[in-house]
Amino acid sequence: MGKMKISILLCLILTSSLASAQQRKRSVKPRVPAQATTQESTSGTTPDTPAATESTTATGDSSEASPEDPAAPSEEATVSTPDTSADPNQASVTSLRPRPKRLPVQSISSWAVGLTTLQWNEKLTVSQLGSTTNSNMNFNGMGLVLQKETYYLQWGWNVGGMLAVGRANSGPFANDVKIERQGFTMLALTPRMFWRVTNSVNVGGTALIYIRNIDLPSGNGVDITAGRKNNAGFLVDMNLRIFKEWDFYQAIGPINDGAYLWKIGANYRF
Repeated sequence: MGKMKISILLCLILTSSLASAQQRKRSVKPRVPAQATTQESTSGTTPDTPAATESTTATGDSSEASPEDPAAPSEEATVSTPDTSADPNQASVTSLRPRPKRLPVQSISSWAVGLTTLQWNEKLTVSQLGSTTNSNMNFNGMGLVLQKETYYLQWGWNVGGMLAVGRANSGPFANDVKIERQGFTMLALTPRMFWRVTNSVNVGGTALIYIRNIDLPSGNGVDITAGRKNNAGFLVDMNLRIFKEWDFYQAIGPINDGAYLWKIGANYRF
């Protein structure tokens, strides 16, 4: 009878010990590191499986990332958030911001052919019978132009050439000496620099370097001279783009001995 009481008492003590131990185990909650919670909230994933909970509880404080962790993204990097709908466990991806590139200087080049009219005066000297008379001789001609043009955003240049033919007139002088419809030829170089006011209008200057040939009447004691065979001048000009391929061009400037040349024409660009 006494042994039975002792056995019952031991069973009661053992049962109460097991119950209190089970109650303490249920009251203890697993410790979750702050760094792990921050990483999970950043990546947009929440551990909802027992395996994920057990791994987090087992690591404890050792799972906290060190401030010097090389895997952590730098401040200069751009962090792109992955699409969690495709893969919840996908890690964040870092990519460097590309540097801006400087655009190269752009230029546009084109060729042009055109027709132009020319008009200018040259001093004329007529010597006959020991007397000298000074006058002017008027030149009128038409030229064929070929040029290549290159321009940038605000300024440009072109190099061209011109072959012109025409007629010259002067007189009459003493003894009915006169020059009518006297033919001449001209070969010229026309380099040009210009400033683009708008997309359709530009102004600039053209250097005119030319060789002019003309046969003047002589004989019977008459000697006639006019200007210079080789000459150069500078023209102030304006170019107007009337259509997509057509330009209107005009220029004026001094060429020799106070004389002025006037030039007007149209160019077709291709």
